[in-house]
Amino acid sequence: MLKDIDDVEDLYVDVPVRIAFEERQKKRFLLNLNISTPLTILFSAPVGRKMYYNQTANVLRPAAVAPGIDTAVGSLVLPCALRGHYDLFVQARQSGALKVEAIAKHPQQNWPLLNSTHRISIRTQNRVRKRQMIVKWEHSKFDYHAMHYCLVIQRIVGATGPPNYNNFCEAVNAYVEQSPRSFAMAATSCSTENNLLSLIWSTPAKHERRLNPRHNLHIVCTGKRRQQTLRRLLPKSNYRLDLYGVHQNRQNLTMLLGSTQVSFNRTHPTALRQQALSLLKIDGQHGAQIYSFKVPDTVTTPAYMRHLLLPCFGSEIRVRLLRQRKEIAKTDAFYCPTYIRQTGVKAGERYLMRFEPSNEDETLRAQKVLVALSSEPLFRDLPELPLNITVFNVRTRCNRATIAWNGSPDERALSYCIIVFNLPQRNRSVVDYTNYCMDFTPKRVMQQKNFVWVGCREKQKSPDNIETETILNLIPGSSYLVYVTANLSMGKPLPYQTLTLHMASQCLDGSHETYY
Repeated sequence: MLKDIDDVEDLYVDVPVRIAFEERQKKRFLLNLNISTPLTILFSAPVGRKMYYNQTANVLRPAAVAPGIDTAVGSLVLPCALRGHYDLFVQARQSGALKVEAIAKHPQQNWPLLNSTHRISIRTQNRVRKRQMIVKWEHSKFDYHAMHYCLVIQRIVGATGPPNYNNFCEAVNAYVEQSPRSFAMAATSCSTENNLLSLIWSTPAKHERRLNPRHNLHIVCTGKRRQQTLRRLLPKSNYRLDLYGVHQNRQNLTMLLGSTQVSFNRTHPTALRQQALSLLKIDGQHGAQIYSFKVPDTVTTPAYMRHLLLPCFGSEIRVRLLRQRKEIAKTDAFYCPTYIRQTGVKAGERYLMRFEPSNEDETLRAQKVLVALSSEPLFRDLPELPLNITVFNVRTRCNRATIAWNGSPDERALSYCIIVFNLPQRNRSVVDYTNYCMDFTPKRVMQQKNFVWVGCREKQKSPDNIETETILNLIPGSSYLVYVTANLSMGKPLPYQTLTLHMASQCLDGSHETYY
């Protein structure tokens, strides 16, 4: 094809070229880029065009630009034009003047939202022994349904640190030039629909990616996934992570969403927040997991910390408290909401909490736990539970049951909610156990499959601090699962231990009842 076209014209960035064309006339434009940049090529009239990169047989497939003023259908955009040589072949469809212009910017570069402050947090978890790092990030606030993500990972070598790239294209260019032979072989072995950039961000997203330890720069695109496991990292190294968003509905417009620097020299446990009920996973090696918390600098001595622990599915777990790798406290195995008061803590110091199942049989069940921390006597948004959280069955009659429980010691305005689920005799449902991590707001509870009834009332004052409630309209011969929750006016409710009710299958008369 190069021999067939003798009409050659040089094309420069930001310098328009105006040429008179005859119908079906062909022309070749030569464009050399010294830097990697987004590239938009505009044509003033419809033309047939093909573009090649670095004199290879691979045809680039740039996206088409939406028509506008002085822009016809068929204009091209390369979200990242790498540094090198480009051959653009143009064939006129009709006689007339044609204006060709190469612009070193993305056609969506003036999108108004790009001027808004938008940074999302990046969280990392190190597994130094396995040479793994788990990276997670939040949803992009810019059209999250159309946003894909790419991670630029740089290993920091020397005192100067890694280079700061002005855009994603410069990072891609440095990544390609890092191993030119491997990319050249991959590009020539691919079909003509691919190019070097496609080898990077068109690769299917994977849960894990292996990095080349001999390279200091890596680019991993994850599609819509918001987490990525990186393997084969070098211990005792520092890494810089830059997260870029790729907008699928705006011609692959790229934007920097967040940056962070990670020291890959030790395991960084997830930090727990004060006065927040956090859902934690216990899925580490052998079912054990470690989380950290820091005592606020504002607490006065002698200081203490209160911990509220709720095993989600009633599984038995143990907790050990560590400071500077030394055990300072531990608990016996527990399976229900438990308070731990840690005394002698020092302001500003960091402590670790190690969660582990009580035995091997509990490893499969003990997967999640709710944890709340407070350096104050009471949790601000959580009610206080009594030491005994058992719900008692006082009496059952034909179609009613009276239950009782110990009242909360909390002196704040408090209410109780009684939630009843149907418990089928066959094919027991997923609610056939105490799920302390369920969302107990009435709206969510009513959406449960086996929901029967919910009722709430204010706390009653009684000398023995015993609360009672009668549940009506029960069906003889049926079984029910009953939750009792304590609720503040603001905040999250906390559950008592569940009670299972088995109603008698026959009711001889209205006086027939069962006592427990």
